[in-house]
Amino acid sequence: LIGSKVNVYEVDIATHKVLTGPHNGEDFYQINPKGNVPCIVLDDKTILNENAATLQWIADQSPDSGLVPAAGTNERYLVQSKVSYISSEVHTMLVPFFTPGTPDEVQRWAKTKLASKLDYLSKHELNNKQYLVGNAFSIADAYLYVSLSLLKFIGIDVAAYPTLKTYFDNIADLELVKSAHATMSTK
Repeated sequence: LIGSKVNVYEVDIATHKVLTGPHNGEDFYQINPKGNVPCIVLDDKTILNENAATLQWIADQSPDSGLVPAAGTNERYLVQSKVSYISSEVHTMLVPFFTPGTPDEVQRWAKTKLASKLDYLSKHELNNKQYLVGNAFSIADAYLYVSLSLLKFIGIDVAAYPTLKTYFDNIADLELVKSAHATMSTK
């Protein structure tokens, strides 16, 4: 959270074990039966664990951060639309590469589909734009940046998409992104 402290715990998705924190050694599926991350457990024990919900919840905890436009505005709905697109069309195509045992033909299919999604983003969402929505960094940009950062692990060079490469480099150069990288490297 922007300017807030949160407790972050590591989970081994393969073994379903919580690796750190007060639930160390416990079965993660007892906390989140879906087994997916991220997973936010609220003070009242409500579980949020889908990217669209967790990203919006995080942004709403710091409304002055500008990470998500005000509720009820067209810009808010555009950010939600972009987050949904990244989740269903981009992030989903990355899953086969990080799932052990995925057949090669499935990975080839996913890479072809992903290429068309990256091409769409380049030509229609980011052409001559610094951010996905408006003139400010949002949760949609954060999500796309993380998704693009995974491309190197599956043999796709973001430089093959010049618009995306410029976007990616500009986002990487933002102070809040540099700060997040610095924080993650200490964990």
